[in-house]
Amino acid sequence: MRGFTSQPMHHQRGQSMTEYLIILPSLLLLVLGVIQFALIYQAKASLNYATFMGARQGALNNAKMASIIGGVVGGMTPFFMRTSSAPFLDDMAKARMIAAIEIANPNTAKVEIISPTKAAFAAFSELSTTGDIPNDNLMFREKSVLKDGMSIQDANLLKIRVTYCVKLMVPFVDRVIYALSTGIASVKNMTQESYWASSEETTIPNICKEMNKNYASARQQVDALTGAMPAGVSLTDSGLDITHLSKQFPTTPVLNWNVGGMRIPITAEAIVRMQSPVRF
Repeated sequence: MRGFTSQPMHHQRGQSMTEYLIILPSLLLLVLGVIQFALIYQAKASLNYATFMGARQGALNNAKMASIIGGVVGGMTPFFMRTSSAPFLDDMAKARMIAAIEIANPNTAKVEIISPTKAAFAAFSELSTTGDIPNDNLMFREKSVLKDGMSIQDANLLKIRVTYCVKLMVPFVDRVIYALSTGIASVKNMTQESYWASSEETTIPNICKEMNKNYASARQQVDALTGAMPAGVSLTDSGLDITHLSKQFPTTPVLNWNVGGMRIPITAEAIVRMQSPVRF
């Protein structure tokens, strides 16, 4: 009986290592994916708050786009805060500048006013002597009067939509999520077959497309230069002029922020009642 039980244990001595090697890639992908999706969730929560702040600022300032963008920038500032030994105000100022760069760049963010529409504004502005949508006595105004599918009460609800291209930060899994986000044709990104070289186009168009395309082109050039370097010589030691690449995605030394990277779009909407007349 003793010899019967020892024989299987002798043959199973390397089984745990084999199982570990099989499970390790899947486990690693799962852990990295959890980290990346946690970062995306953090960005989405920050964008939800920033979108509300943008709508609130717009409601207080006649739905001016500059005020809306300013509110979104202020709401996204905590997302770019990084703890360091520098004073808190310095970190906050840097985060504010990075947020302004990200939100004001049409390749990385898009701020839209969904309601009221310009057609409704043009129609309802005729009721006002100042050329805006009336904002007073809304309870007593006729609700059945519709312009472009909305009443004057509806036209006093400011609805905005903010789409932001969030940067994927976790290695390897960033290619997986990018491929799943952009379509079947970009699944090859996981093997670098199409992302850097043959296929920069995505099958699902989004506002991040141009940024991803430019980033792919820049990385392709960097990879080509790196491959041409002799053994033991790095790209930074080669003396080659790569300023044309840095112009595509400038990294501000003071901010230490690079605009480039694999990005996927996230969207948030907010509705706030106008506290001032709408003036496009």
